[in-house]
Amino acid sequence: MSDDAGLAAAHALRLAVFVDEQGVPVEEEIDDLDAAPTTTHVLVRDRERDGEVVGTGRLLTDPAHPGEVHVGRVAVAASARGTGAGAAVMLALERLALAEHAVPGPDGRSAVRVLLSAQVQAIGFYERLGYTVSGPVYLDAGIDHRDAAKTVTVDA
Repeated sequence: MSDDAGLAAAHALRLAVFVDEQGVPVEEEIDDLDAAPTTTHVLVRDRERDGEVVGTGRLLTDPAHPGEVHVGRVAVAASARGTGAGAAVMLALERLALAEHAVPGPDGRSAVRVLLSAQVQAIGFYERLGYTVSGPVYLDAGIDHRDAAKTVTVDA
């Protein structure tokens, strides 16, 4: 998603989740990376709610680190939690990462390493999706986080 209306919808959901619910300062939530050419946003819409945006996330890339991406700003509307919307956001981000950023591995399969900073309260969600959590707890925007990663592969 790269249009202004889509980015506005992503921002609206992120503000509702991170700023209104979790108390993150707005100046920390909306940053310059949102408009960077190396950033791609995804939206998940609920067809039963006239296409209302219920999930979002962004994929950050760094040309200096081929085969590696960072997922961030994953947010799901309170009314859509537990419905699979979060998993749909992550699947869309992983598919995008594979399609656009995978590199050949030594075993002949293309792969991409997906990194993220998981809120401690969401670690179980990411582990169920196959992410491995590592490192100590650290504060980001006043919320406890831990690093997590997953290698996503596709057959050559």
